[in-house]
Amino acid sequence: STGGKLAQFSNLKTLIMISTISIITVSVIMLTSTFNSEEIKSKKENIRIEPLADSVFIVKEHEKIVKEYMNTIQIAGKVSLGEAIPSYELGSEFEAYTIQKLDTLKSTKAIDKKQRKEFKVDTSYVFPVLNAKERKAQKKQKASLTKLSGKGEAYGFVFVPSGTVQLNDKSVSIQSFQMKQTEVTNLQYRTFLFDLLEQGRKEEFLIAKPDQSRWMKDYPNSSNQPMEQNYFSHPAYDDYPVVAMSRIGAKMYCVWLTEEINKVRISKSKTPINDVRLPSDKEWMYAAMSGVESNIYPWGGPYLRNSKGCFLANFMPGNSGKGCLDLESKLMDNVQMNGKSTNNNYSADGGFFTVKVSSYNPNEFGLYCMSGNVAEMVSYKNGNVGTKGGSWTSIGQELRIIDGKDRFKGLTKASVNVGFRPVISYLGRNKNQPLVGRLGARNITVTPPGTVKINHKLYFDKTEVTNFNWKEYVLWQVRTHGKGSDEHKATLPDTLVWKNKLAYNEPYVQHYFNHPAYNNYPVVGITYEQAVAFCKWRTDRVKELFEIQKKKNKKAIFPVKFEYRLPTKKEWERVANASYSEKTLKKLAGKYKGQYRYNLKRGKGDNMGVAGNLNDNADITAPVTSYWPNKYGVFNTTGNVAEMIAVKGIAKGGAWMHNEKDVSTTKDYKYTRANCWTGFRCVFEVIE
Repeated sequence: STGGKLAQFSNLKTLIMISTISIITVSVIMLTSTFNSEEIKSKKENIRIEPLADSVFIVKEHEKIVKEYMNTIQIAGKVSLGEAIPSYELGSEFEAYTIQKLDTLKSTKAIDKKQRKEFKVDTSYVFPVLNAKERKAQKKQKASLTKLSGKGEAYGFVFVPSGTVQLNDKSVSIQSFQMKQTEVTNLQYRTFLFDLLEQGRKEEFLIAKPDQSRWMKDYPNSSNQPMEQNYFSHPAYDDYPVVAMSRIGAKMYCVWLTEEINKVRISKSKTPINDVRLPSDKEWMYAAMSGVESNIYPWGGPYLRNSKGCFLANFMPGNSGKGCLDLESKLMDNVQMNGKSTNNNYSADGGFFTVKVSSYNPNEFGLYCMSGNVAEMVSYKNGNVGTKGGSWTSIGQELRIIDGKDRFKGLTKASVNVGFRPVISYLGRNKNQPLVGRLGARNITVTPPGTVKINHKLYFDKTEVTNFNWKEYVLWQVRTHGKGSDEHKATLPDTLVWKNKLAYNEPYVQHYFNHPAYNNYPVVGITYEQAVAFCKWRTDRVKELFEIQKKKNKKAIFPVKFEYRLPTKKEWERVANASYSEKTLKKLAGKYKGQYRYNLKRGKGDNMGVAGNLNDNADITAPVTSYWPNKYGVFNTTGNVAEMIAVKGIAKGGAWMHNEKDVSTTKDYKYTRANCWTGFRCVFEVIE
């Protein structure tokens, strides 16, 4: 009992001592903390330059700037209204806009520099400045992107006809459209970016410019520094597909190209095109398979190599051996991708990274690299995004048209694996495109005999109607109605038109129409009524030809209703005003510099020109394929013979007897009867 009380006393004493020490310790700590707090507060006050602004106010102002910027680019049509922009795509894209707003805010509100810096984005980017030579090249390249093709359509695009195919066990109808023949190249995309700078659109430039750091970020364990530094900017890669741009950048390119093409079309009094845009997944698949649903790959067959062992696309062949380039087995590369070591012979298909956009053979629609090279952006149903065709890092399965795996589905940010190929809607073409049909596994386009295509409804005779063409007409009448019949007599040309009191033209009277030497010369000595009758006869004969071919092909691949006729004034002038192709212009500026381009009278009493090279080599008419055709492929719209149009008594283009200085495509030449200087050509019009 006594020992127990002593223990209790000892414990109580110990507790009192511990409590006292604890109280003293806590007091010291609190006192020290108070001194430190005051010292820190004092230091902060000493380094402040401006009164500290409310942090909530700063955040709200920044959010306001972002919202205002998004409204601005949506109204401008750079992105679809209501389209959400992922947060990771905001930042450097609108840096200039943000800095301008924050600078304005600084002048009206006191903002702590440290807090302002938190919202300030990088402004160290230096915009490229083109010198005079580069601006000239830029202008030329822009003109090549926005010019019209020989068929009056967007240059570099091919027509994809409408059709119905089975896609994923569903029957899908595809409206006709135009698709770019290749992926968009580095040069073409740079042209777009530099044009933005020329127009002072720097904010858009920052959004659209490719992020070349993706070469290292996507493959951090590879030695891609040279690609990062050179791929987009070095001329050696001009014809390679552009990569590392965001989906928004690709859309901005499409909007820009639409605007620029339509500027050219409107200046030439042509109907504006529909919007340039990214294709849907169904449009892309239909174009890749050339409209043939049995095609697994764009080249048709089920194999990735041809009969010589050459790979048919740029992808990741893997351990499948060498290609047809006879590469050494040492080309097998140890590559680390996404942290995983692989052993893949990237070069066996002819390309270690991407390759030029026109590499390998095109498909039946004339489209290059639909599988491999770069995965191409498409739009899925319900607004989802993705790619088709696989890229240079894809395995063979990803190259399949329908069931190829999309590794980049949902991706909107930049990637060195992803590029794009735009399309143009062709609204209404499906209804008015009877000249395109199906025959087995190939797409058949029927060009009416003797013509070249101007548009999907109008075809022009390549040359003036010749003596040989007219002889066929005369012979048919003889065989059908008999020699000496009224029908036969009505077809005979007036050969006496060559008689001239001031010249000895008797040989022409006797031989111009009848002798085989003049078979390829334009027919003359006919009336307007005879020309109209010939067009009708020709229509009937081509209908017979089409019917024979329908039975042979067992497919209705021809127009239902059509006619040959004389051209209207507007139609004739449109074709006659077409310039030469670039290839022909180069020849005329080089090898054929200074030579005459038309059969016209050069001076008083001079039908032959002058001696030497400056000579048109024709005293009267010349063969109908003389000189150089325009970009449509039409010969001699100026000179040789004046050509009748649908208006009786009016001919266009001038003839061999007209002075060069007096001839123009707008001038009308009047005639009242058959003569030796007036001929004609027909046009073929699709009615139904």
